Amino acid sequence: MKKPYLLPLLLLPALLLSACTTQSAPPEAAQPRPLTQEEVDRFNQYFAAWEEDEDGVTARPVGGFFTSTYDDVKDLDFSAFLGCFPSDEVLTDADQAEYEALGALPDSPWDFGAYPAPSRLPIPVRRLHREAVDQVLTQYAGITTADLNATSSPPYLEAYDAWYVDGDFGGDYFTCVGGEMQGDTVLLWSAPGGADGSRLELTAQKAGEEWQICSFRNGGPDPERTLSALLSGLREDEVGEYPWYGVYEECLPPANLAKLIRTAAISTLDLPSLPKPVLWTLEVPIVPATNFAGTGTLYLNAGLEENVVEVCGGEALPSGPVYLNSPELYQLVRVSRDYEGFINDSFYETYRDLVDGYFDSRLTDLQDAGCVSWELSEFIGVLGTTKQSGKGVVAFRMNAAYRTDPPELAPTLLEGDAWVDSRLLLHGLDGQDVYLVTLDDAPVGITFGEEILTFIRDHWGEDVDPAELQAIVAAHAPGSQL
Repeated sequence: MKKPYLLPLLLLPALLLSACTTQSAPPEAAQPRPLTQEEVDRFNQYFAAWEEDEDGVTARPVGGFFTSTYDDVKDLDFSAFLGCFPSDEVLTDADQAEYEALGALPDSPWDFGAYPAPSRLPIPVRRLHREAVDQVLTQYAGITTADLNATSSPPYLEAYDAWYVDGDFGGDYFTCVGGEMQGDTVLLWSAPGGADGSRLELTAQKAGEEWQICSFRNGGPDPERTLSALLSGLREDEVGEYPWYGVYEECLPPANLAKLIRTAAISTLDLPSLPKPVLWTLEVPIVPATNFAGTGTLYLNAGLEENVVEVCGGEALPSGPVYLNSPELYQLVRVSRDYEGFINDSFYETYRDLVDGYFDSRLTDLQDAGCVSWELSEFIGVLGTTKQSGKGVVAFRMNAAYRTDPPELAPTLLEGDAWVDSRLLLHGLDGQDVYLVTLDDAPVGITFGEEILTFIRDHWGEDVDPAELQAIVAAHAPGSQL
């Protein structure tokens, strides 16, 4: 009879375990996940180069990490980093020995012959101790100056274990608009800049409660993030309601504007810049349903160059510019300031002599500049009430547009808040609202801007309640009609 075969006792448990379980694949690395807006805000606060409180604005040492780009934080530009390092330690005449040792260095950048004492320097020299610099490098990068690949600049004195720089301090900054987390590593990126869509990218790693910088690099051009790509792929639901100051009937719905921009993006122009001046700008909010480009604003600019529209991006959009050749888009931007002010013809006829007299006088003042005529653009009652005694006061806001000869001269006269419409008529040359004030239907004079409150009170009687008058003005905002 054969004896049963017995497995060695050491092998038996392993075989039993393999028989009862299946071989599992090694776990896959965690996939990157997009950051939430709350996380983006927290990282911007953590890496903020400035902080503001009731005492003012203070530079933070982390700003020095954004003065250069590097694939490895050990390769940062140490000179630029220290140039922005916050320190109030300034050499004084009590530090003459230290000052002379600094002057003895072969690469000293200061003219010690012309400035023999620290107090004689036009720009003070700041002292940066290694201990303080190492503390910042350790906190934000997990390294010290001993780990850096280059520390030969700026000047250093071994006896004092310090570097020396001149000038004020304050680092560059990095603003994150998005990012992704993978394990304990985060990649943050800025808004795309330029027409090529390049962006700055900051990589940091979690270290306890701190985030330590690993690299800060230029992400380079990205064909999917360029302003041209955004325009040519703009969807109808990505354009928000935009401010419009022209004739209401000429305003396009946002979806139609998106289609017009997308069509115009087919015909780009290779221009160094838009011929100046820029006369009309249409600000178009972009609110993508996806994170294609980020929320921001498109600035559509136009000038006297027919059919040419300059497009620039703001906030989280590529900055541009991109130049489009589109008669339709150019016309839309050009008429965007063609405000049709209401003219109350009945009251204008009643007070025509006063109104025309004022604007004739203004034209006389402007004739030497090239203005040759004016036309009324607005005459509307914007404030009116009656006291208990029955006395009534009405204020009419009035505006005029001025014509130049030739019309192309008008843009050269722009200053302050003045603008030109699509016909190159000048508006807003008074710089403030102009009012004709009447009392019991009798004109009492012309006043300007906020002076209208004092003017009315002076002519209406001292017994009027100022708070009541303020409430009247608030209830009849500019643009409303009595």
